[in-house]
Amino acid sequence: MFHSRFFKIFFCVFCVFCLSAAAFSTASPFRAEAAVRKGKLSNEPTRNDFRPEPLSKTGSIAVLVKGVWEHHNASVAALVCQRLTAKGYKVVDEKKLAAIRQSKAAMAALNGDVDAIIRLSSQYGVGTTITLNAQAGAPARNEFNLMTGTASVAVMAVTSGGSIVYSDTVQGKQVGYTSDEAAQKAIEAAALLAVDRMTQS
Repeated sequence: MFHSRFFKIFFCVFCVFCLSAAAFSTASPFRAEAAVRKGKLSNEPTRNDFRPEPLSKTGSIAVLVKGVWEHHNASVAALVCQRLTAKGYKVVDEKKLAAIRQSKAAMAALNGDVDAIIRLSSQYGVGTTITLNAQAGAPARNEFNLMTGTASVAVMAVTSGGSIVYSDTVQGKQVGYTSDEAAQKAIEAAALLAVDRMTQS
């Protein structure tokens, strides 16, 4: 009788222990943390989850460029405007664009100040403002005795209401006869690639 009662108590304790161990193994924060590290669990969105809004063709577009060399900014902006126009977008006319670029708010906009972009949009009737911040690496001489230039361009498109509809950093690589030419061509290539990406439907 004693052995039978002891066996029942032992069996109940054993079952409780097994159930507790199973619950701990599935719900343990340490196992969950390990799973996250292995990539099995994640609360963070992947890059594929990001879906930028298409660049609207409603309203005009202003293009602001901040680059390594001040005298090259105008040529980069002109290329970007030409590409946008070719794709059916309306770009702010040169006279208005020149006034925008010389305003104090333009420099703030190029530094990512969305409020400055909203003010510029209201003052000059702009639908979307595209800012491009370019950086060039040190060109290197290649095996053909030409210079290879690399560049990165941080691009942001902001609506008149302050919504960021596109943001990316694009890389460019081009060859030129001089260091200056190679760097400038690399920046231009990156800027045009950015336009193609932000206008994809």
